[in-house]
Amino acid sequence: MDTKDRSGKLTGPVILAQAKILEKRLPAEALQVPQKQEEEAAKGETEQREDAAAAMEEPEETEAPSLRIVLDPGHGGPGLTDEQELGAIYRDTYEKYLTLEIARAMEEELSQYGNVEVFLTRDTDKAMTLKERAAYAESVGADLLVSLHLNASLEHNFYGSEVFVSAFDWFYARGAGVGQSILNQLTDYGFVSKGVKTRLGSKGADYYGIIRECKSLGIPALIVEHGYMDEDSDWSRMCTEEALRDLGQRDARGLAAYFGLEKGTVLGELPKPEESIPAYAVAPDTTPPEEVWYKKELQRDGRYLITLHGAERESRVMYYDYSLDGGVTYSRLNLWGTKETIQFYLPLTGEEELVFRVYNNYELRTGTDG
Repeated sequence: MDTKDRSGKLTGPVILAQAKILEKRLPAEALQVPQKQEEEAAKGETEQREDAAAAMEEPEETEAPSLRIVLDPGHGGPGLTDEQELGAIYRDTYEKYLTLEIARAMEEELSQYGNVEVFLTRDTDKAMTLKERAAYAESVGADLLVSLHLNASLEHNFYGSEVFVSAFDWFYARGAGVGQSILNQLTDYGFVSKGVKTRLGSKGADYYGIIRECKSLGIPALIVEHGYMDEDSDWSRMCTEEALRDLGQRDARGLAAYFGLEKGTVLGELPKPEESIPAYAVAPDTTPPEEVWYKKELQRDGRYLITLHGAERESRVMYYDYSLDGGVTYSRLNLWGTKETIQFYLPLTGEEELVFRVYNNYELRTGTDG
C-alpha cells in the first residue's frame, strides 16, 4: 500500500517502483560512468609517473658542435684599374676571378662535412675593404677566416705555396695549424711548400690588414697564397676551372683534417687540435742567409762538380740560382733541399764567370759576388 508523508511525497513501495522504471530506461553505460572515470583517472596518474621516470632516465639532447668558417676570396670589385680590386694580373687573367672560383669550390666541398657552417665574404665581383671583411666575419660569429689568394713576384721567378698568419699567441697557433694542414694538401698536388710565415709592420703589429683586423675582433685568420700566377709550373695547377676546383677542394680537406671533421657525419664532440701557443711573438726572418760559398772541381769525365754552401739559422734555405756571365743573366730558381751543403754538376768550359745566389723562404738572398 502506497503512503504519503506529511509533505505529500510518495514513500515506500512507490519509490522502489520508480527506481526500477529509471533503471530500465537508462543504458547500462550510463550507470557505469563513475566507475570508468575512476579507472581513467588512475590510468592517467600511472602514465604521468611513467613519463616522469623516463624523463629522468633519458639524458637531455645537446646541440652538436659546429664551426663557423668564413672564406674570403681575395680582392674583388668592378673596376679595371684598381690593383687592390684586381689583384695580380698575368696571362690576361685577374686574380679576383680565380680566388672566387676557389672559394666556391671550397664552400661546396666543406658543405659535405658535418659540424661546419660556411660563409663567403663575397659571392660576386664586388669591392670590400679589409675592415668590412673582418666585420662580416664577426657578424656571423666566425671561428676562423681563410683569405684565399694567388701570388706573383717582381722578378717572376719564385714558385710555391705559402701561408701567412698572425705572429701572436693563440692567433698564431690556430692559424699555423690550419695553414700547415692546407699546405700538406697543396704539396700533394705538386706545389712546393714555402711554409707558414708571419710578417710584422713597422710598429710591431701584424703587417697584413685582414689578419690584423680579424685579430682585433678576436678572430684568427690566415692568408693562403696557393702559387704564383707568373711562374709556369705553378700556373699549370691553376689555369683551368678543373684546377681551381681542385685547389678549393684541397683547401677544404686540409681544414677538415685539422679540425677532425668527417664527411656526411655530425659528431657529438669535435676532437681538440693540439696547439702550442708561443710565449712571444713569432717574428719573421728579416735577414738573408748568413754564409754562402762555393767551389768547383773538374772531374775525369770533363764535367765540373759544384759544391755550394748556404747557412740559414732563422728560417730555411729555399732556392738557389747561378749566372755564367758574372751576374748579367741567371738560371731558373732551383730547390735547395734539406742540408746546408749541396753538390751538383754543371756543363762548364772553365772560362765562365760563376756567381751563385742562395735564397731563404722569405725570398731574401745572399750572392757569392759579395
